[in-house]
Amino acid sequence: MSSLSRTGHVQILGVALCLCLTWTLAGCHDDRFESFYPTVGDAVKDHAVERRWVPSFFPESSRNIHVMGDLSPSRVWCAFEFAPADSDQLRKSLKPVDSLPPSLTNVPGPGKSWWPSFLEGNLDPKRIRDAGLQLYVVEEPATASSTALEVFAIDWAKGHGFLYGPPS
Repeated sequence: MSSLSRTGHVQILGVALCLCLTWTLAGCHDDRFESFYPTVGDAVKDHAVERRWVPSFFPESSRNIHVMGDLSPSRVWCAFEFAPADSDQLRKSLKPVDSLPPSLTNVPGPGKSWWPSFLEGNLDPKRIRDAGLQLYVVEEPATASSTALEVFAIDWAKGHGFLYGPPS
């Protein structure tokens, strides 16, 4: 093999390695994740409750659970359905509100069809109530020394719910 062809092979190998490295680094740059769970049991098996993507107080009947999240900054959007007759634990865990705290008034959209447009941007509590949902806030531990607020919009009659947990 001549030294010219050896140099050519080394250059091709170098280009291939650079392309592989570029694709790998580009893949590591994505801080978003999306998950779907047919049942709350599936979410538990996938450790979604441990990861705090899905609250531990979801009704046992929760189903069709869509989760979209950002790892940095940490935030999650979740849509779910539940049997209205199986909502006691959920009701007890939520604090009803007429207006939202400042940290929950502006919700960025996840860019998913399952997330309603009236729960994006500057939230209008009247518009949300007009859509048949009631607003709630939950304060959850974020770290050992801090808490984070999450907003819930629930349609109790139809058994539909949405939650958004912003950066803590």
